[in-house]
Order: sequence, then C-alpha cells, then structure tokens
Amino acid sequence: MYAVWIKIDETLPWIELKDAYPTRREARIAAKEFLKSLKVKVVRVEEERRQMKTVVTIKR
Repeated sequence: MYAVWIKIDETLPWIELKDAYPTRREARIAAKEFLKSLKVKVVRVEEERRQMKTVVTIKR
C-alpha cells in the first residue's frame, strides 16, 4: 500500500492525503488529480503593519 504526501512550501508541514493506494502508479495518478483540483486564493496583504502594544504580561 502507498500513501501520498504533499509538501507545498518549506514553511508548511507535509500533508498526507486521505486514501492509501495499492500500487505506486495509482498513488502517483491520485496525487496528480489532487494537484489539478487545488484552488488557490491570492489576497492583499498590507505592506506596513502597526505593532501591537503589550497590555498585560504574566510572570510565573
């Protein structure tokens, strides 16, 4: 049995797909189908962000 693991970026962990496949070929086909079905959303990010001030600190 073969599982499919996908790594999107170095900052993200590996993601295992749900199913297991009996052959390496079927696992590769499933991974390609998964990658074709991905949806990507690009959002706007502010260039400058205000730093938040610490209001409360807890000491132990």
